[in-house]
Amino acid sequence: MAESNKYDFTKLNTLAVVSLASGLTLLGSVAAVITGHIALAQLKDSKENGRGFAIAGIVLGYAGVAFGILFTILNVVLEARHGMHRIDDFPMPYRGPINNFDDNGGFVPPVGTPTATPVPNN
Repeated sequence: MAESNKYDFTKLNTLAVVSLASGLTLLGSVAAVITGHIALAQLKDSKENGRGFAIAGIVLGYAGVAFGILFTILNVVLEARHGMHRIDDFPMPYRGPINNFDDNGGFVPPVGTPTATPVPNN
């Protein structure tokens, strides 16, 4: 007895799947919007499936584009207000040498390391 409820993936519109897959990644948001709209136009004329995939890809694509625009505006506003545009401008808890040597090659202990005080010779 064969099952008649199986989904036929051979009749699935490829651009609808590409739209959904691109929409799941934030970097492919523009591609998701474009391929989703093309897939919807193709699905009007064909007997293929995938309308839900195309719509989901379009929605995720527009959400990704809106998130990117919002993040860019927020970045510009914060940069203009606070002047923080380089990683060196952000406050750091400790800005010591990257390695434990000074410019002359001498050892520099990390901050907070207890150092021994010299005992005078009597």
